Amino acid sequence: MSIPNSPDYQLEQSVASLFSAVTGVNVYTTRRTGARLFPYITISARPAGQLVTPYSGVYRMEVAVDYSDTTAKTSSSTFDETYLDIFASLYGTQNDLAFEIQDSSVDLKVYMARISSQTPTIQATKSAWKRGLVISAIVTPDPTGDGVSELDFSEYLNSQYLAVI
Repeated sequence: MSIPNSPDYQLEQSVASLFSAVTGVNVYTTRRTGARLFPYITISARPAGQLVTPYSGVYRMEVAVDYSDTTAKTSSSTFDETYLDIFASLYGTQNDLAFEIQDSSVDLKVYMARISSQTPTIQATKSAWKRGLVISAIVTPDPTGDGVSELDFSEYLNSQYLAVI
């Protein structure tokens, strides 16, 4: 379970806010306990390691976004249509995904975000459709905290890496 100021918690909350335009779908993060009501989206973020150097505060994160609905009330075509609405909400404007996530967060600096994989539609054993995607992101928990987040990760100023390493 994430603590409220951890990068995985902040990233989950930011991604969850992107799905506010999708109607008729419940959105849950990993901090949510109890039953989930169909149809729903679950969002789970986990750190996949630190970049630059250990203790740098720059994390590579993976965010799993899973959409589930019951097969008793939803046809395959309706399920796929709602999934496409979910997918489209990640790129709602002309901006990239990193900007969309950054725009909905105040305590997180997002350097890069992209959809790295998708899972196919499956019919689970409990009569439910399930489909998901994984977002890979590079983030720093506090944009003004430790100075590492102030580094320019472009080719222009590669010499800044020397101070960190």
